[in-house]
Amino acid sequence: MSRPTANAGDSTAGSGDRTAPSDARERLAGGIPGSPAALLGAAALVPTAGVLVVRLLRNAPGGLPPVGRAAAPTVTALAAVVPALAALGLAVGVDARAERVALAAVGVFGLVGAVDAAAWLPAAAAVLAGTGAALVVGLRERAHARVGAVDSLRAALAPVARPGAVAALGTLALAWSLAASAGFGTTTLRPAGAAVAFATLAALPLARRLDGVVDLGLWAVTAFAVVVAAASAPFVAGAVALVAFDAGTVPLSLLALGIGGAVATVVADARRRAFGPAVAAALLLTAGVPATLPRAVAFALGLVVLVREWAPAGPVARETTGGVADA
Repeated sequence: MSRPTANAGDSTAGSGDRTAPSDARERLAGGIPGSPAALLGAAALVPTAGVLVVRLLRNAPGGLPPVGRAAAPTVTALAAVVPALAALGLAVGVDARAERVALAAVGVFGLVGAVDAAAWLPAAAAVLAGTGAALVVGLRERAHARVGAVDSLRAALAPVARPGAVAALGTLALAWSLAASAGFGTTTLRPAGAAVAFATLAALPLARRLDGVVDLGLWAVTAFAVVVAAASAPFVAGAVALVAFDAGTVPLSLLALGIGGAVATVVADARRRAFGPAVAAALLLTAGVPATLPRAVAFALGLVVLVREWAPAGPVARETTGGVADA
């Protein structure tokens, strides 16, 4: 699905300065399947998911195979760099100057923090601030994309209510997790940030309005499978939750609902050809708790892609060809 846009004559404040990068983005979007944002998110997803697989295999009974041990350092390095480069690529193609600067801050400081541990604190602060600013601009543009008068506050807020709720939860998880890693309220903010991160995942099926029997059934089956696996091998499950997702403090019920919700959202959105939200949900899941800078940048990119690719916002709530309600 594409990001909500306005006609040239109806450009919103802050996004009316159409530039050469925006024209290049439109030409690119016309010649490839899927939006540039979805493709950049998919590029970041590959190494992020690769690190998750490596971590899972390390805790498997057979351990990591030799080829996996050889590839692990490269995959880890790519997972630290590629999401930041994807944020920079996203910055090149946006129209709003404020959003361009915010995304560039996420990308540049994500790279700086990945190569220089001494720059971790300012890099983490810049990633958090840039993510928040990019989400605010994206939600503002989505709200302004509605055409025509509305007769109630509910109708006015409809285009941004559900993506705004997910973005707020995700940003809170990002802020608390990074603050805990920086040494602020570690004993309270670390578990709180982890819980909110998985609450964000659990909210995805509701926010994306997964109402089909197949979609909701997949959510329930995946969550039940996580609970059964944890009950069958609690020590292994605890190690996997800690190492793979950095979610050792998350209650099992929330962990299961979050994983199940993200998996169901990815499958449902892929089925209805909403590839941007599907990629974003997969990024949020594979990034895990955003307590380290590579996880934080991948998580932030997932939030930005999700808001940008949510669905077109029209004058009234209606169903798009992808099956997702506009409002």
